[in-house]
Amino acid sequence: MYDNIKPLTKKQLNTLKSKLLSDKESLVFSEKDTDLSLSKPEGSDEVEQSITDYTNSHLLRFRNREAFYAKKIEKALKKFDLEEYGKCDDCGSWIKFERLMARPTAELCIFCKEEAERDESNNFIARQSKSLGKVVDLTGMMA
Repeated sequence: MYDNIKPLTKKQLNTLKSKLLSDKESLVFSEKDTDLSLSKPEGSDEVEQSITDYTNSHLLRFRNREAFYAKKIEKALKKFDLEEYGKCDDCGSWIKFERLMARPTAELCIFCKEEAERDESNNFIARQSKSLGKVVDLTGMMA
């Protein structure tokens, strides 16, 4: 679609792969850390229970966010093996190196991503998230 964007060089691919592996290593909640102890202190008052609930809620949110990112990293690393890393999933053109440095798990070129975001913001009834791959119902009318 956008033929003026060149394929990534070997040096760029190595840089991006290293960045993905580094991001994977820096995740706080590893895949082995599946037992997240969410405890409530025995005999605590309401304030302590509220603080514990708030903390546990944030820990779960962070863990879920990291798990989602870890899956995206694995998907990107598999694309290296298939020699498909750096190609837009929608139009098939190459994604710019600068975009991949900023977001190494990007699956869409900037043009397709902007178009997807415009489509998402223009459809109030059934917004679809390209990142999550699901419909987000903001009206409560859809099943």
